Amino acid sequence: MFANIIHSLQQSGWKLVKLEGTWLSAAHESLKRGLLFGDINDLPLDFKQLIQGNTEVSKWDVIVLCPEGVDSSFLRDNKHTDLQFWYWDTQRGNLLPFPPTNDPTIPNWLKQLASGNPTFHQQSRGNNHTIPLLSYFLLSINIIVFLLMTMAGGSTDQRVLITFGAKVNSLIQAGEVWRFFTSMFIHIGLMHLIFNLYALWSLGPFMEERFGRWRFILIYSLSGLGGSIASFYFSPALSAGASGAIFGLLGALLYYSLKRPSLWKSGLGMNLVVVILINFGFGLTQPGIDNYAHLGGLVIGLISSVFLTKPSNSSHDKSV
Repeated sequence: MFANIIHSLQQSGWKLVKLEGTWLSAAHESLKRGLLFGDINDLPLDFKQLIQGNTEVSKWDVIVLCPEGVDSSFLRDNKHTDLQFWYWDTQRGNLLPFPPTNDPTIPNWLKQLASGNPTFHQQSRGNNHTIPLLSYFLLSINIIVFLLMTMAGGSTDQRVLITFGAKVNSLIQAGEVWRFFTSMFIHIGLMHLIFNLYALWSLGPFMEERFGRWRFILIYSLSGLGGSIASFYFSPALSAGASGAIFGLLGALLYYSLKRPSLWKSGLGMNLVVVILINFGFGLTQPGIDNYAHLGGLVIGLISSVFLTKPSNSSHDKSV
């Protein structure tokens, strides 16, 4: 059962790190929660040393494996009153909390993990940490810019597009390199805006929850810039839009699902491949679509995901 739990944690976005002795930690950035697992016969003297440096975790629970059953002396001798302990009788399956608590979170999590079906994100919708604030922010910025462009003369007016920061190669060569960034928030026409905002609405919250906020916004920004730069080098046409950033999210999720077989088997990975191919095919057959920006964003998203989802390899930790 314990092996199933560890496997499920690895496949569901938790970062596992081997600690001293038989102990290991599991941390989930977007949930801001951490779990410590280990044998009662190998109990560390100081748990604070095991969890130091994990600033993304605001609450830790200690799961103590008791293969010979739970004895009352365990509770009497517990000097770590600043942490929530769960003494787990692995023979009978009983879980005894200390200090006493009625919180069902850990028992439910362990049951789900043992079954291979963790659903932490569904339980935590009420938690402020899982609200996709950055996704909402990006959606709002794109809508506000579009409204301002409409009031200034229309989002399809070339003069307005240039004024608001569209990608124009000659102006970038003249020193206006900020257009690489501003062009990510400009859309040419209502349908262009709706298509990209729908994609961001579909991908953003999932990405923000699985990757964490700062990784999500970093992937989005780098992918958008990568798309703008690719368009600058390979296309002379004026261009704008969040498509490069959107394709970056697709690329990051594709790599993420490839590294997590349970997600790939669920159909997520193949769906992403189909979406990417359809969009590239659509761009090849329709005029005015900047496939160079799409490809640049996709590549940067993939590369960013490779580095940003890489386990910790610090000198005192051994990544699982």
